[in-house]
This record gives sequence, structure tokens and C-alpha cells, in this order.
Amino acid sequence: MLTPDTPPVPRHTSQADYRTGDLNLNRIAILADLRRYLQVPFDCLVKCVGALPSQPDLHRIRRNLTKCKILTDDESGLQWTDFTPPATSKVSEENAFKPLGRIIAKVLAEFPNSGVSFLANPNGTPLSERNNTSRPDGYLVLSNEKTEPKIHWFDIAVPFEFKKAQDRQSLRDDEQKIIWSLHNIMREDLLRRFAFGITIEDTQLRLWLSNRAFLAVTEPINIFENIDGVISLFYALGSPSASSTMKKLGWDPTVERIRDGKDFQYKFTIGDEVFTTTRELATYGADSMVGRGTRVYEATDAKGKKVVIKDSWREVERQSEGKILENILASCAKKLQAEELADAKRHFVGVRLWKDVMIDGAPDETLDPMFVEEYNYTWVSIDLNPVVSLTPHLPSTGNVPDSGRLSATRLGSIARNGTGIPRRVHTRTVFHDVGVALKDVTSLADNLTCLSGALMALYYLHKAGWVHRDFSVGNVIWVEGVGKLGDFEYAKEIDPNTSNDVRTGTMHFMALEVESQKYLFYSNPDSVLFDTDLPLNPPFRMNFLHDIESVWWAFTWIFFYHTDTETANSGHSLDTQLKEYHSAFPGTVGRTSRHRFFTDIRELRRSCQTVLSKPCLDVCRHIPHFAKALQDGYRKAEANYPSLALDDTLREDMHGKAAEFLRGAQERAGVIELCPLPNFRKQKRPSPGDETSPPSKNQGKKPRHD
Repeated sequence: MLTPDTPPVPRHTSQADYRTGDLNLNRIAILADLRRYLQVPFDCLVKCVGALPSQPDLHRIRRNLTKCKILTDDESGLQWTDFTPPATSKVSEENAFKPLGRIIAKVLAEFPNSGVSFLANPNGTPLSERNNTSRPDGYLVLSNEKTEPKIHWFDIAVPFEFKKAQDRQSLRDDEQKIIWSLHNIMREDLLRRFAFGITIEDTQLRLWLSNRAFLAVTEPINIFENIDGVISLFYALGSPSASSTMKKLGWDPTVERIRDGKDFQYKFTIGDEVFTTTRELATYGADSMVGRGTRVYEATDAKGKKVVIKDSWREVERQSEGKILENILASCAKKLQAEELADAKRHFVGVRLWKDVMIDGAPDETLDPMFVEEYNYTWVSIDLNPVVSLTPHLPSTGNVPDSGRLSATRLGSIARNGTGIPRRVHTRTVFHDVGVALKDVTSLADNLTCLSGALMALYYLHKAGWVHRDFSVGNVIWVEGVGKLGDFEYAKEIDPNTSNDVRTGTMHFMALEVESQKYLFYSNPDSVLFDTDLPLNPPFRMNFLHDIESVWWAFTWIFFYHTDTETANSGHSLDTQLKEYHSAFPGTVGRTSRHRFFTDIRELRRSCQTVLSKPCLDVCRHIPHFAKALQDGYRKAEANYPSLALDDTLREDMHGKAAEFLRGAQERAGVIELCPLPNFRKQKRPSPGDETSPPSKNQGKKPRHD
């Protein structure tokens, strides 16, 4: 069975605006990635929190609240004693909502072993590993000694946002702030599988849920008219907190956080084995609220052997990466010679084990859409207008440097289609190979050797009848002198009977035809002007030429994003080169500059000669020749369009030429060391290429500016 595809949209959290740390730009990026949230009835989402009180329990809680004068029950009915509609109050917002804290505390007291308590702390900023200086108006926080004397974002169970007013501005402000808080919990804390949040504007309360499949919010309830609903909500939030694992509030019982000096490491239980992390390799996948949320760590097993752990959330219909690679190797075993098979295994990353995360004996999946679909639900578009800017936070680890900045207008230009409710499953893969991503290899000779190894892996993949569909400088690993290809999550067996392929891959390295979702290099014969019975255009499918073109983009990226160390300090025009890089690698779909960069060979040659340093140009002078060979290959394959000729002869020819271009560059690389261009540009803000900035010494101590 073929695995389904999800059309990717450009992630604004991978752009420079997000990584600057400017909270205003960060919030815009998050909202633009989301574009929408799911709105469901209040009862639907409350049932997902924890056990609701039975009718006898509800009556008992009401009596207890009445005895302690939290509730008043008289001829006018049941009402809060001290809590009045905030909009009518003349006191500050903080004081207007203080009675709510007492209500929550009394309901939570129904559970003697409750693991959370409520804090309204508008003047305190939680500690953050990402130097996040935002702060909620209040939160349910873990009730343990770790929260003293400072609250950490790791300890926040449920963030709150309050507003006295209920106008559009108040609603928008609370919405954007609670989304940011939920985002920060999910990106900062590996242990969080999902998170709840609460917003209150005057009399209306909404419950929020963030998981890796979608963001959901309830229809509002009136907290003065639906007193039972308020009691039930905080009872439900208190009931799972009595469990030591806190899994019902989103914590992962299969991972343990351990303090390692000033840093944190993690102990994973995967199947019957335990692995302890030693360092982060890549965490930028967790920056997007919705998606795979991929985090990658170097770790050791119980015997001290180094491995790599990949934690992510795949679509439930898709196979795991480990299973896909197992299928690829089975195809290789059938179609390759014994020596080729051994070499293929040498150039594919080695998988040790893969398991879906199990919670209470069941796969850890996001909320079942069937549960939601029992109720009426709607998708609501998010208001992308920004809120006030705050202080910079720290970037994630391991992201591929992007092409620049996106304005708020452009951020809102890509909408997500579909009305169904997505679902994802939590999975972990353990790899044998521990190395360095191609993008981080600074020796040019090693860099090109690594790329050549990945091309060899693609050759065996293609010969076995598969395409990779996501080749990038982040998916190629340099392991003890061998270039290995990884990240097979989008790899697909070639099947002429499949329908149209969707756009998959990393934007910087995506083939033009894949970006355009159509064939571009065929010529139109005169007959198209007169033939009234033209055959239908074939569905667009990715093929081996597209993977090889991705190698060309990676090869070109190496030279346009870097320069050699000697030139970097000799007055070379780095700004001119970086401008050309932004034009060639815009990071967004549909930019004509990217199309022209590949197809206009004369202009490509001029660009190489005018912006690259002489040492680098001497190595990569065949970039235009490589592009021309690819174009010739496309034209040969599409010569009889709509029929396509993707035969073994063309595959061997194109792989041979690509390997020769890389081999020649390798031989000329010498001892050149590479430097990312942004590292040499003087900027007031952190550079887009700066992935290793240390945490601020004053993190968590800055005043609030919003």
C-alpha cells in the first residue's frame, strides 16, 4: 500500500524572522504557519482533559464551595460570592481575576495529591532555555520543590490569559498570547506531547489544546452562568494531576529529564532499551506547532555505545521511517548485485530500532478525529495582525540556514486547504550512525566527498526503483569519512499507476518541476496547434532526475552560502554574494529568480564568476555544466511528452555525469576551509546562520515589555 502524501507548506518558523528572537516577528511566524484552528463545543474538549465529576461529586463540591463562601446559593440562584464580571470592576485586571484563583484552589483541593497549583503572577517571567521573556497572566504549575524559587516553562501545566474587556482587540490579544505560550511549551519541552491553555475575556472562558496535528479551542462558556462547567473544567484538570506521570496533562512518561551541570539531558525508554542523550543535534522541527515536531539527539545506550535518536510525529497513515528503509533494503536485495547491496548499506544511515511510543499500552496518538466529529466543529482563520514586540529569544539547534526575511504580508499568502481533522502518531527511531550533517562540515574536500557518498546512495536507491524526494544538506551525514543518506520519511517506490505526486522536499533543494508540479522541459510540436484530439497530460510524478537536481542545488548551495576563510578576511564582497544567494535560494515557492538561476546557463555562469571567490570558483567552475547536463536529461526524458522516457540508460548516464562533476570538484578542493557568509556580516541582530548562541545569563529575569 502506498503511503499518502501531505503537501508541505513553507515553514515560517524556519525563516530568519523567527530565528532573530524578536517576539513580534516570532508570533507572526507561528500564526502564519497555523493559519487556522479547530473550534469545538466546550463539552467535547473538557472530556479530553480528565475525569469529569459525577453528579454526586458536583453536588458535594458545590456544598463545599458554599461552606467556604466561594459560592452563594440564595433566592437569586447559584453565583460566585466575590467574583464579579471583570468588565464592571473598577480594580486592576490582576485584582479583578484574583477571586478566580481562590475558586481554582478550592476545586483542586478535591484531590489531596493534586500535582498542580494555580499561580497568578503577572510580574514574574518563567525561566526559559530559549530566553523566552513572554509570560502568561497565570498558570497551573507543577506543585513540587523544583518550582521554587523560580518557575520554569518546564513546570507550567496550563497557561492562562485574562482580559477585563471582551472586545475584538482583547480577544485577538489573548488568542495570540495563548498560542505563543502553547507554542513555547511544545518547542521548549521535549516531555510535552500536548498542552492545554485557558483564555478568559470578561465573562467568557475558552479552553485550548495544542498537539502536533492541530490547534483546537472550545466555544466560549459564560463563567457566571455556567458555574457547573467551570467546576467541571478545573476538576478535570485536577484529576490527572494526581497521577505522578501527569500524562493526561500532556507529559511523556517514557522520557526522564536529568540535570547535567547547567544543561539538561534526557533518558529515553524505547522498547526494552534505555538511551541517555549527550547533546542536541537538531531541534528546529519542534518550532512548528503543527507537523512532525522532529527532535534529534546524540545519545548512548546502557553499554555506552553512541547512537542517534529521532523523536517525531508522523501521520497515522504513513509508514515509519524504519519500515520504509527496511522496504528499500528489501528492494535493493532483489535488484542489486551483492557488492552493490553491501555498498548501498554503507551509504544509507543504519537503523538500529524503531518503535511507536506507547502510553498505557496504546500508541501515543493525537486526539482521535472521530471523537471530535461526534460534535459540530469548524475551522477558524487566525488574525495575522501582530502584537507588541518583545526581547529576543534563542534559536533552535541545527536548522538549515534560510534565505532571508518574510514580511507580514507575505507570511499570510499561503493558506492551508482541507476541512478534515488530521492525526499523528508519536514515533522514535534509533540510528547506529553518529556523524555531522553536511551543512556543518567545514572542510570543502570532506564536504564534497560527503555529497558524493550521498549521490552514490541515491544511485542505489534509484536502481532499486525508489525516489528519495527530500534530499537536502541536512539529510546527508558525514560519518567517519563516509557520506551517508538519511531521512527516508518521504521516500517512495516508483509506481507508474500512482496519481499525481504532491510537492515534497526542502524548499532550498527542491527540483523546479517538483516546485511547479508540472513538467517544464518538453517542446511543443506544431501539431498541438491543430490536433483536436490531444492526449491528456500525464499526472506529475517525481523521478530520479528530480533527486539528482536536488544534489545540484546542494552542490551550488555549498559555494553560494559559504566562502573560503582566506577570502572572507580579504575584502571580498560578501554582501553581493549573499544577495545572489538570497535570489537563488529564496525559500518560498514560485520565485522566478530561482527558476532563472537554474535554467539560464549564461546568467548562471556570470553569477558564479562575479560573486564567488577565486579559490571557490576554481573548485566549482562546472556548476553551469552540471545544470546544463540536467536540463539535457530532462529534455531527453520529455522529448515525446506526454510520454516520458525514464529508462535505465538515462539513469546511468545522469548519475555518471553527476558523479564526475562532484569528483572533479573534490580533486580541486585542496585544503580549503568554508565559512558561512552570515558569520562575517556585521549585524545588530543575531545572524540567520548563528545556530549556537549561548543562553542569556539573565534569562527569566527580564521585565515584561508587552
